[in-house]
Amino acid sequence: DLADQNERRFRHLFENVPLCIFEVDLCAAPPVILVANRRAEAAYGWTAGEFTAMSPEMLAPPEARPQIGRLIECVRAGETVTIETTNRRRDGTLFPVRIIATPETEMGPHADHVVMVVEDITAEKQRRSGAQAIDEERRRIAQEIHDGIAQDMAALRLRTAVWQDLVQTSPAQMRAELDELKTILDRGIADMRRAIFALRPVALDEVGLFAALRQLAADLENQYQVYVDLRISGPEERLPLKLELPLFRVVQETLHNVGKHAQASLVWLAVDLTRKEEIGLTIRDNGSGFDPASPEGTVRGGHLGLKQMRERVEDAWGTLEIDSQTGQGTEVRITLPLG
Repeated sequence: DLADQNERRFRHLFENVPLCIFEVDLCAAPPVILVANRRAEAAYGWTAGEFTAMSPEMLAPPEARPQIGRLIECVRAGETVTIETTNRRRDGTLFPVRIIATPETEMGPHADHVVMVVEDITAEKQRRSGAQAIDEERRRIAQEIHDGIAQDMAALRLRTAVWQDLVQTSPAQMRAELDELKTILDRGIADMRRAIFALRPVALDEVGLFAALRQLAADLENQYQVYVDLRISGPEERLPLKLELPLFRVVQETLHNVGKHAQASLVWLAVDLTRKEEIGLTIRDNGSGFDPASPEGTVRGGHLGLKQMRERVEDAWGTLEIDSQTGQGTEVRITLPLG
């Protein structure tokens, strides 16, 4: 009959929609999952039977559970809630999700059951992070050009009026002005080369991470006269691009900060490939260091760059630590999980 047909359609949709769907009983304390679809089984690693009687908070790591608790309280009050948070699979791995929780309104304004639709937004966050990184890189390059090349060009334009008089009245002073012009142009050319290098895509898929790191080290030495002691421990085998790209960008941003702010003469760059489950990267310099808590420190450390680096590492489920003190140099430590 019609009721059976509707039930079959609903069951087909429930089991085959490309989203994780849970029905949760809010009467239990704590609330428990009553039903989960096949997509949820595939995404999380628990079977439908194992989901039964689990709390929705158990799908989240400890730090994200209060957010799930607040979502449930809002749904109890009859609200439809959408949040972005982190969930965990049965094997302990974490992934970003969007949760839409809707009360079953036919049961009254204070529903006892809630339908939770969960979407894995890993790819979406990567796209967002990539777009944000591009915007921040553009702002950084624009600021660098404004503060460096543009200022120099403006100063030269003002001095051309003086040069016109000096050509006739003081040839000796004009020669000194030309020497200063050469210095300004050399500095402008160096700034432009740095900006172009920062924007130039590096074909990691062609040359690989390690060749790209050696090129970064050579560029730092050529542009800033800072010696880079690069040491790679373990086999130099190709890594997944999802690891090579954040490692390369972190090294690129860190070396840029060293060259521009640290007044260092030596950088130690170590890549540890000997661990079975993770990659370690350490970058240390003998420069002036900075206080990360001070406004001046965030500028000297490259505030936007540090934020961007941290997001790149966290998107790859890694950790980033920065130790720095004024006059004591800076050390950046990164760990990225393999697999």
